[in-house]
Amino acid sequence: MMKILRKFAGKKDGVAAIEFAILAPAFFALMAAIFEISFFIYVNSSAQRALEDVIYDMRTGHIYERFAAAGNPPPEQYIKKEICKKASIPNCLDTIKLEMEKYDEDYKSYANSEDSGEFDGGASGILMRLEAQIQVPSVAFGEAIFGEDNMKVTAGLTFMTEPY
Repeated sequence: MMKILRKFAGKKDGVAAIEFAILAPAFFALMAAIFEISFFIYVNSSAQRALEDVIYDMRTGHIYERFAAAGNPPPEQYIKKEICKKASIPNCLDTIKLEMEKYDEDYKSYANSEDSGEFDGGASGILMRLEAQIQVPSVAFGEAIFGEDNMKVTAGLTFMTEPY
């Protein structure tokens, strides 16, 4: 029996293959998770930047000139289209949801859960918050990390419109 064990212990063939078989799945899973999180960070920063660009136009009043040039489309649809165009996110127009909240002059928010059906860009000197939520398909481990097949990317910004 000892003779067989010594013979088995003396062999070194295949050691690298066994080590690779043990470590490779964990390494590839880690690489896929890193790619998934990197993609999420890219999409999130892209959505935030697109929202900042659109809100800049709202703050300065330039968006109303663009409304007129585009033939006065519904404001919500126009803002969705602008955010998606600037963000370059796949399938954005079908999944984006916008929420705009206007704050009172005393800057207190009173939440109203009912949809008013209106989308008001605000007049000058009004404090507002615009939030965009976009669903993006996950790449590898979306269901394990986020609990769903789609990642929900949220970008929001609070701003005060400038006098124009």
